[in-house]
Formats: sequence, structure tokens, C-alpha cells
Amino acid sequence: MRSIILATLLAASATASAATPNKKATLDKGAPPVKQWELANGLKVIFVADHKAPVVTVQVFYHAGAKDEPEGKRGMAHMFEHMMFKGSTHVPPEEHARFIQLVGGENNAFTQDDTTGYHDTVPPSALEFTMKLEAERMRNLKLTQKTIDSERQVVEEELRLRVENNPIGKALKAELALAYKVHPYRINAAGEKKDLDTITPAECQKFYDVYYRPNNAALIVVGDVEEATVKTLAEKYFGPLEKGPPVTHEAPKEPEQTAGRTETLTIPVQLPVIIGGYHIPAGTDADIFALEVLQQILASGESSRLHQRLVRKEKNAVAAGGFVFSHEDPGLFLTFALYLPTMDADKLKAALDEEIARVSTEKVDARELQKARNQLAARAVYQRERVSGLATSIGVNWVVAHDPLRPFNAAQKYDAVTADDVQRVAKKYLVKTNLSLVTLTPSKPATPPSKPATAGSKK
Repeated sequence: MRSIILATLLAASATASAATPNKKATLDKGAPPVKQWELANGLKVIFVADHKAPVVTVQVFYHAGAKDEPEGKRGMAHMFEHMMFKGSTHVPPEEHARFIQLVGGENNAFTQDDTTGYHDTVPPSALEFTMKLEAERMRNLKLTQKTIDSERQVVEEELRLRVENNPIGKALKAELALAYKVHPYRINAAGEKKDLDTITPAECQKFYDVYYRPNNAALIVVGDVEEATVKTLAEKYFGPLEKGPPVTHEAPKEPEQTAGRTETLTIPVQLPVIIGGYHIPAGTDADIFALEVLQQILASGESSRLHQRLVRKEKNAVAAGGFVFSHEDPGLFLTFALYLPTMDADKLKAALDEEIARVSTEKVDARELQKARNQLAARAVYQRERVSGLATSIGVNWVVAHDPLRPFNAAQKYDAVTADDVQRVAKKYLVKTNLSLVTLTPSKPATPPSKPATAGSKK
């Protein structure tokens, strides 16, 4: 059950972790050399050689996500995730994906609140062809009415599956709207149907011309190729692309929350859910590491405090946990519990409050702290095992943390978190006045109308 919730939450919002930017930061032991340079047109290029297997990933990250959409046009960035496969000046619709498949590779894309990423993983022999394909659609996309109408339907269908027909998605949508009052994060990256229906080709072209520029993008190459080859190909295919005007990513600043907020949704659902969100700082803030360690102790996995008390011990919930939603702007520390309609919701909420209060008033013990730090460090290192996973982590952190080196120094950052740090961030952020709590409860089924008596029927 927890995996279902995780999948839903990850699909609906940005989940990248972040770090304090520090260009002189040392890297974890065993981390490979990271090469970074910038083309004359502003394109950031990041390369990591990995010769363990004959494979290379080419990923392009645009510093443009749902946060950057015009007001009233929510879902436009998500549409671009799909429209980028629908044809450019020299590549017919759907051919980008087909070409990558024909050379034995795979490709996909994703949209988050702060970024949109496109990834192709191919044999090294296809590196030049793949770089050429990505450069082609960076500035030569064809945005026709037919394409926009087609992809609008695809995005709306995803919206129905993730949010409208998904109780967890509905609860998360309500949580974001409750926690954020002015910031674009109040609407998740899936978009809004009423806005999607109004998006025009001219509006898409304007968005494309502002954000899909080399000076607003990072090209990330990781795999079994040489630096000199990457430099030559990047200059050959991306170098001629025209630099756009400077791009700003200013969003309305969310006012400080000074009182707790609650909302209850009553809808047809089999399992009620509680989702609580606490405001946390931006992804560049040093507190993010301590918050992640706190989340690991409190709400991550079956050994976490919430799961052990609510699910295993008191059996008030069927699932419980939480996530750090780290964004380029201030994000959320989320907790959740899923429970049966026969369970005591008030008792469950009280237990949640008690466990959250306990991490603020009592220091975590050394063993629990070390376990959390080890788990997070292991996860950070494991993400570097696959070239595609490493490149994605670099790209997301380039935007969210303003630090593409985070995947290479995260383990030591986690190891530096102390019990005092964990208690401090709990006291600072996990407070009632900073909490927005949504409860999803099942509506009672309507009583079916009685059947009229018919001849020969028994009353």
C-alpha cells in the first residue's frame, strides 16, 4: 500500500532532494571526476565517464516546470513533455522515439514543478545521432494546432488517472491548495483541465521561445564515452543554437503560515487518508539534509517511528509514512496515514501529533541516527550505479539545489548530521502553526430507492 502512495505522490509533485551549493565542496570517496563547461550560447554541459558497461545516457534538462507556467495555463509545461516527441523541422512526429529504439536505446521524459527532463540511453555508437536529435528539438519544434489538441487529450487523461480518479491524488491536490495560497506550487505539475482546454499554439510558442533555449538548459552525458568526444559533439550540434534573453524564475513569495490549517474532503473512497504538510525551506538551504534524516527516522519504511507505532503497535492505520518534497522554492515535509473506515481517526491524529512532538522534545538515540544516515548515504551511492539514474540526479539537483555535484557529496553531508540537528529542524518546522492537514473520508453510499410493488410480489 505504501508503494502505491509513493508512486502517486512522486507522479504528482517534485521530489528531488537538494543541498547547499558549494562549488568547492569535496566529493564522496570513490566518486568519479565530474567535468563541467559552458558553451558560448550559455548551454551548461556536464559529463561523467563511466566505463563499467557499453552504454551512455544523454539527458537535457530545461529550467522550466509547472512553476513557470502562466497563470491560468496550468499544465502547459506538462504538455511540452509530450509535444517534444511530436515532430520538428527535420524529424517527423514520433520519429525521435522510434529512432532511439532502432539503435537499441530507450527514451522518456518527465515534468516536475521546477524542471522538465528528457532522457535517451543508447549504445556509445549512437551518441552523435542522439545528440543531434536532442539539439534538433531544442529549437526546431513544430507547435501546430493538431499537435496541441492531441497532446492536450493525453495530458488530460493522465490528470484523470493521477488526480480525478485517484483518492490519494485528490488528497494531495487538496493539501497543496491548502498549504500554498499564492505560490504556483499550489497546483501540481499534472495541471488543471479547465486551463488545459484554453491553451493555444501562440501561447505554447511563447513558452517555448522563452524557456527552451540553450542558456536555460543543461546537457548531461554519462557513460562509456570520452570527454573530448562529448565536447566536440556538444559544440557541433548545440553550439550553433541561438541564445535567448536572460530567463528569470521569480514566483510570488508564499506568505509565512502563522496558524494551522485543516480541511476535510468527503468522497467515495474505500480507505480514508490523512496528509499533513509542513513548510520547509528552499532546496538550496543547509537544513534540507537534517530534514531528510528526520524524515528517514520518523516516516520512511517499515522501521520508521510512524509505521511502527500506527501500523504495527496500535494498528490504527494500514500504512503511514512521509516524504521531503524539496523544491527550488520552499517546499513541504509531508506525513500521511491510511486507515480503515472502522478505525478511530481522532486517535490516529493524536498519535501522529505525539510522534511528531517526540522528535522535537527528545533527541534521537545514536543507533537510530546512524541507521538513518547509513540508509540515506547508501541510497545516494546506489543512485550513481546506473548511468541514467546518475544523470537524472545531476539534472534535477542542478535546478532544485543549484548544485549538480550533490549526487557526489550527499553521503558525507548525511554523515555530518547530528542528533542536535535533527531535533533543531523538528522544533523549527514541525510545529502546529506550520501545518496544513487534509483528511479524506468516505462518503456514505446513497440509499437505493425502494422498488415499487408489482403484481404477485410479496410485501
